[in-house]
Amino acid sequence: MKKEIAMFEFKQMNESLKSYCTGESIFDFYRIVNPKTHEVFEYDQDNHLKAQKEYCYEYWGKKEACFNCIARHSYVKQRQYVKLEFVHGKILLIISKPVKIQDRMLALELIKDITFSMVGLNYYRAEHKNVEHIVSQFNELAVRDILTGLYNLDYIKNYLDNFLQKEIVFNRLTGAAIDIDQYSQINAQYGYAVGNEVLQYVAGILEKYAASIGGLAGRLGPDEMGIFSINRTPAEMEELCKKVQEEIRENPLEIQEGTVHISFEYGTAALEREDEPDDFIGRLYFNLRTAQGRK
Repeated sequence: MKKEIAMFEFKQMNESLKSYCTGESIFDFYRIVNPKTHEVFEYDQDNHLKAQKEYCYEYWGKKEACFNCIARHSYVKQRQYVKLEFVHGKILLIISKPVKIQDRMLALELIKDITFSMVGLNYYRAEHKNVEHIVSQFNELAVRDILTGLYNLDYIKNYLDNFLQKEIVFNRLTGAAIDIDQYSQINAQYGYAVGNEVLQYVAGILEKYAASIGGLAGRLGPDEMGIFSINRTPAEMEELCKKVQEEIRENPLEIQEGTVHISFEYGTAALEREDEPDDFIGRLYFNLRTAQGRK
């Protein structure tokens, strides 16, 4: 019988232990971030929030918002998120949680230098491995769908939000959403292992075409995927989808049980300046369902 490992809620901690858990010992820094604009705030002498002339991502040496922005995730999902960053030779642990201050919903980021606290990373450092690359790989995994390797939905929404926040002349961004036909029947006939192979096969082709136009591909749902690109018209995205359809049709998936013929429907849409990411993705889905209804 497996033995349960005891863990106790922080609020039940004995008073004699609390001196070891002060802010100085648990976290080194904190900051308050606007998850929409990425501005950093601090309290002034009158105890009012005051925006600083800096953005949260600048501390990491970046010129635009992080692709794995946890301040935005905590704001949207109303829950705590954690990530690692490598900056100035240090590994930093960042915890972001939503907070409401003066009727504004913001993100509180708690930051801890864990450079010499993680046994595994210390081993890599001793072996002269590229720790920065290891942290980068960890963050990359956090925004990828485990099964297909495509970007996950959280990343896609963050990508769209960052694009909308840029203070530049508004460029066109278009997307296409695809839905694999009869996917539930494929699972029923061949089993979920083959169903997963189908997803991976389509994802690989979609990612190849996304890269060919400087775009990106993501998984939007169980059997829905998307492709997004800047400075492409919806008509051009439709032509791209037709090319993907043609390649998949001419090269069916070969499995041990035989041949799986795959097809999909698609819908396209252009991002509008007044859009929120969910608005745009919702419009993509509406156009996709409309196309399926015409079949």
